[in-house]
Amino acid sequence: MSWTRRAKGERSLDAERKATVGGGRLEELRRLRASRAQAFRREIAAHSRYVFQSGFGLVVSALGITLVMGYIRTLKDMPADWPADLVGWIVLALLCLYTPLRTYLQPSDTVFVLPLEEGMLSGILRPLVRRAMLMSAVRVLVAFGSFVPLYQLAPITEGAADSRSPWALALALAGAAVWNVHAAWTERRMADTAWRIGLLLMRWIASVAIVAALLLKSFGLALGFTALIVAVWYLLSRLVPKHTLPWDRLIAEEGAARRRWNRFLGWFVDLPTEFARPARRRWIAWTVDRLAWKRGNAWRYLYAKTMLRSETFGALWRWSVLLMLVLLFSGHPIVDLIAFVIAVLVGGLQITELGRVRFAENASVVPLAQDERGRSIASIARIGGVLLVALLWLVASLPNWPFSPVLWGAALIAALFWAGWLLPRRVTKSFDADED
Repeated sequence: MSWTRRAKGERSLDAERKATVGGGRLEELRRLRASRAQAFRREIAAHSRYVFQSGFGLVVSALGITLVMGYIRTLKDMPADWPADLVGWIVLALLCLYTPLRTYLQPSDTVFVLPLEEGMLSGILRPLVRRAMLMSAVRVLVAFGSFVPLYQLAPITEGAADSRSPWALALALAGAAVWNVHAAWTERRMADTAWRIGLLLMRWIASVAIVAALLLKSFGLALGFTALIVAVWYLLSRLVPKHTLPWDRLIAEEGAARRRWNRFLGWFVDLPTEFARPARRRWIAWTVDRLAWKRGNAWRYLYAKTMLRSETFGALWRWSVLLMLVLLFSGHPIVDLIAFVIAVLVGGLQITELGRVRFAENASVVPLAQDERGRSIASIARIGGVLLVALLWLVASLPNWPFSPVLWGAALIAALFWAGWLLPRRVTKSFDADED
C-alpha cells in the first residue's frame, strides 16, 4: 500500500511538473507572439506617418465624407432604381469571405517552436481562430446594420425586407461569416493542395450564393439551403487528411501579409528593403534609350534609368494613378482642384528622392565630368515634374470642361513653377548637401 501511494504521489508530482513547464513555455510563446506583433505594428506606424503626410489621409477623408454624404442623401431621397440588392450582396459577401489570421510565425519557428506544437495549437492558434470568428461576425453585423435602412427603403428589396425579421437575417449572416472563418482554418490544415483549392473555391461560390439567398429569396428556403451547403462542405472536408498544425501554410500566409503591407506602403514611401532589386518596367524604361548617345547625356541616362527602375518611381506612378482615378470620378470641380494640388505636391516630393540616389564608390572615378551630376539630376527632375503636372492637369481639367480659365490657368502656372523651377533647385540642394 505504501509503495502504491508513493508511486501515485510521484506520478502526480511529474504531472504537476510537466504542467508547470508546459504552462511556462506557453507563456513564453504568447510573449514571443506579442513581441512580434508589437514590432510589426511599430514598423507600420513609423511608415504610416509618412503615408498620411503624403496626402493619402486627405484623400481617404474626402472619400469617407463623400460616402457618408451619399448615404444620408440616399436615405432622404431613395432613387427608384437604386441597386440595393447588388450593393448589399457584394459588400456582405466580401465581408463574409474576408478571413485573415495573423500568427506572426517565422520560418525559424519550424525548428525552435515545433517541439511545442501541442501548446501552440491549444494555447494560441485555437484562441486566435475563435477571436477571428468573433471579429468576422462583428464586421458583418456592423455592415448589415448600416445596410438595413437602405434594404428596407429601396423599392428593389422592400418586399424581401418585409418578409423576414432583420434580427434573424443578421444572425444568419453572422453565422455565415463564422462558418467562413472556421472553414478557412480547416482548409489551411489540409495536406492535399488540390482538395484545399477545390474546397476553397466551393466555399467562395457557396458564400456568395448563401448571402444572395438570405437577402433576396424566401428566408426559410435560404436557411435550408445554407444548412445543406455547409453540411456538404464539412462532409467533403472529412475526406481530406489534415495536418495538426500547418506550419508551412501559416508561415507562407504571414509572409504574404507582410508583403502586402509593404506593397501598400511602397505606394507612398520608399521603403528600405533588405532584398531590394530594380524593377524592369519596360513600358516606361525604353524612353531613356531615346536620349542622344553622347558624353553630355551620360549622367542623365544613369539617373533617369535608375529613377524609372527604382521603387521611388513605383510609388510615384501608383500614387498618380490613384489620384487620377479620384479626379476622374469625383464630379466636383473644387474636389478636383484640391486633388490636383495634392497630387502635384506629393508627386514632386517623391521626385526629390532623385537627389538621394547614390551609385557605387567607383562611380567617382569614371571618365565623366562630376560637376555635371547636379545639373543632370535637376534636368531629370524638371522633365519628370513638368510631365507629371501636364498629365494631372489634363485629367483634372478636361472632365470639368468648360472650366474657369482663370482658376485652372492659375493652377497650371503655379504647378509648372513648382515643377519646373522650385523642384529642380530643391533636388540639387539635397544632392549638394549629401555630397558635402
